[in-house]
Amino acid sequence: MAEKDLNIYLTGAATDGAAQTNPLLSLGGKRSGAILKSLSAPAPVNVTGIAIVDVSANCGAGNATLAFTAAGQTLAFTAPGDAAGAAVAVGVSGTYEVYSGTAAKYIIVTVTAGSLPVANASDAIALANVIDNLFDSVGSGEAQAGRTEYRALIVKNDSAYTMYGMIVWLAQNTPFPSDEVQIGLETPVANAIQSVVNETTAPTGITWSLAASEAAALAAGNLAAGAAAGIWIRRVVSPTTARYAANNFMLSVKADTV
Repeated sequence: MAEKDLNIYLTGAATDGAAQTNPLLSLGGKRSGAILKSLSAPAPVNVTGIAIVDVSANCGAGNATLAFTAAGQTLAFTAPGDAAGAAVAVGVSGTYEVYSGTAAKYIIVTVTAGSLPVANASDAIALANVIDNLFDSVGSGEAQAGRTEYRALIVKNDSAYTMYGMIVWLAQNTPFPSDEVQIGLETPVANAIQSVVNETTAPTGITWSLAASEAAALAAGNLAAGAAAGIWIRRVVSPTTARYAANNFMLSVKADTV
């Protein structure tokens, strides 16, 4: 399985795959065409013909490097604080995964072959954390009273083959002890999951779990080519007067192709 083949999308679109980029409106219904992103990356300047589609959250914020070698038309990626990974031949237009020295750190790019540089070129890519990419910040009034909010995502198999045994878990829950995130699954019907009227309305029929490790992951089953699974996320903010900057959590999905 390639990383680019299993993608996590926002929901709340008018039709399957339509534009809907507001995470506050990711409340179920149809899949948006917007992939949930943890890191932002500016467009390369010197390495022309390359568009950055997504960056693995494992890369972390900081300065990365994209290096293009004209001989062989290859592209190499170095995540912040890491060693360069193996160069990938990108001379044919398409979508590619380019890994850093650490296997869990990678970048996904689309290539327009006719626009690639004619000489060696490189770019420093400043990766930055995307703040409030799913839930918004908790205000002081909400924190003191306590608040529970919901969001919905759809994971889609964008490949041409079946992905087996897809699982979902929370690789990291919120480090702030007054907050907790739980997840649950829903099977889409007619390319949609249920929708809720606002962020404080709970979806029905969802079994919530901390799913705190891969071993305790929720099983979504097999996904045929083009199939999808719905993920509901519940954020519980217990009443508190404490403040915690940049609170976060990490969601992981995994599947096999054989």
